[in-house]
Amino acid sequence: MRPEHIFRDSFSDMILFSYSTEHMLKKDKIRFFYALNGRDGKSGILEKYNAEHFGVTVLLVPVKSGKAFQDFFRLWGVPFKRIEMLVEA
Repeated sequence: MRPEHIFRDSFSDMILFSYSTEHMLKKDKIRFFYALNGRDGKSGILEKYNAEHFGVTVLLVPVKSGKAFQDFFRLWGVPFKRIEMLVEA
């Protein structure tokens, strides 16, 4: 096995999303957070795609789920930034 494969196997491809809900009305923020986190026994998009909060408005998402989160933010009209990175597994 080549050394770069050993290095690569100990890391996961992830996307760091930062977003802002400042422009939203309070009722829309609540609906957005329910869709993100889930409510009443229904899972939100975070659980569905095995993503996690990395900060208050920062998410760590597997690369394979990146498009789903971009579509989610666009559906809600939420501005976002994304950074692809390797995270130690």
